[in-house]
Amino acid sequence: MTSRKIMLTVLLSFLFIPSSLFAAGTGDDPNPTSDIPTEAQIAAAKAKEEMIRQYMQNKDSKKQITPMSLGEVRTLNVTPFKQETPYWCGPATVKQVLHFLNGTSQPQSYYASKLGTTTDGTDFSKVDDVLNSHQSVHTYTYRSFSSNEYSTWVTAMILTIDWGVPAVLDLRISRDLLPNYTSTVEGHILNTSGYDTSSYPNQTSYRLRVTDPYDQGNRGATFGNKWYEMEKVWKANQAHFRKAIIW
Repeated sequence: MTSRKIMLTVLLSFLFIPSSLFAAGTGDDPNPTSDIPTEAQIAAAKAKEEMIRQYMQNKDSKKQITPMSLGEVRTLNVTPFKQETPYWCGPATVKQVLHFLNGTSQPQSYYASKLGTTTDGTDFSKVDDVLNSHQSVHTYTYRSFSSNEYSTWVTAMILTIDWGVPAVLDLRISRDLLPNYTSTVEGHILNTSGYDTSSYPNQTSYRLRVTDPYDQGNRGATFGNKWYEMEKVWKANQAHFRKAIIW
């Protein structure tokens, strides 16, 4: 084979590699899309924002807003399901959340079909709709955060656990943020399952538990229910181009 033919073969092979491999993600579609809320989601989002406002207004004066509270550890008994393909973190996470809420769930392939998951991964803006169509416990909504909304984000993390529902996060993971990881993951979907605010009011020492469907390197270090510094999970969420959660 001539050198020219070899170069052409190599070029063609690159053209047919799924973009998810270039993104070095675990199944988060890197293509930007917009979330289109339903009327029910718009109403639910407004109610949640009012709860956040009340919570933040009262927490510093230590007024109790049941069940919203600080200075404690709370967890949800979310069963982890290892993602069955390198690009099924979305379907696996949806399965984890629905299995917790309903006590049962469908195979990951079913949720992959409902989410429209491809080898590029899952469009995060579709996650709330699929969750809402498969349970009646909670109306999930999409929300993105600006860089000055850390306290608001922390409140959302706390409130969802207090309500007894996991939130879903879209992260860009680096080793310095989530130290169980050994290399950067450009896009990854997982859910929350607990918080530790026992250091209240020292917000920088809060911790967040996530239920991660990805087992990086088959080491058992990333898969399952894992605790990380809440501020670093926030930074991983902010590092992602969406800067968004489903809650």
